[in-house]
Amino acid sequence: MPRTRLAPPGHSQIKLADALKTLGNIQAKHKRWMAFEPSTSGHGSVLHPHPVYSIRLNRFLEGQPLSATLKKVGWIYFLRDSGTTLACAEVSVISGKHKNARLSEGPFVKKAFNLIERVEDDSRIRRRPHELRFLRLESIHLFALWLRVNQRVEYFVPVTSTGAVLRVGEWISRRDFTKALRSEGQRILAAQERMSHLLKIRQG
Repeated sequence: MPRTRLAPPGHSQIKLADALKTLGNIQAKHKRWMAFEPSTSGHGSVLHPHPVYSIRLNRFLEGQPLSATLKKVGWIYFLRDSGTTLACAEVSVISGKHKNARLSEGPFVKKAFNLIERVEDDSRIRRRPHELRFLRLESIHLFALWLRVNQRVEYFVPVTSTGAVLRVGEWISRRDFTKALRSEGQRILAAQERMSHLLKIRQG
């Protein structure tokens, strides 16, 4: 069975179209602004649109369940132009409103896209209806795909490695992901606090 595709909100798609139009105008004057060239007749190829969530880390480390600390912060779209150049657009959500889109390209975009293509073809979910989401926790440099089959079956697949358990491409259950994330979050924050303390000592 195919993936359950979450339809991006209309306002998000409007912001995406506005961003691509603006990019087209910029590239008319600055050819090297980006390698990606948006179509003049539409979006071109829009691939794997999905929501992106952040984690309120302090609440999570205080012991709140993962679900209680999640916040939807935007929608991500992968874009491919007629020359097959790949780019990524993120339309942020702030206070429930869709804001301007941020466009990017490069190694991380290709890495994330290739990982999505690979996991979508994996036998664990290929024939099961599921939702694709993206989880981001910038304070500890964690980016992960979130594959939700149902309330009991979820997988998290890191796009970036963080610690010994949260490794790129590893399929991790919700239980193990939560445990590893809490441990890694505590370790990194403790290290940051030690560094801050040392800097204050050196500064007198």
